Amino acid sequence: MNAEVVGSGKDVSLVGHVNVSLVAQIGHAELTVEELFALKKGDAVRLEEGSDAIVTLLLNGRAVALGELVCVDDRLGVRITELA
Repeated sequence: MNAEVVGSGKDVSLVGHVNVSLVAQIGHAELTVEELFALKKGDAVRLEEGSDAIVTLLLNGRAVALGELVCVDDRLGVRITELA
């Protein structure tokens, strides 16, 4: 792959080498403060979303893509379904 042109054809020659960090947001849970402070090692927090929930990929807190959870070898991954 040409290092100067990636994906949509944008020229990234000046910043292509810069590392960025994506965060995968998979869900949320609402707890009372009492429930929060009662958490201990081994507890499970139930998320509002189901196991097939849409994953949002965030770059600096801004949504850049949507996807679905997949297994990649022995790790979790995200298959991109939509770019923002």
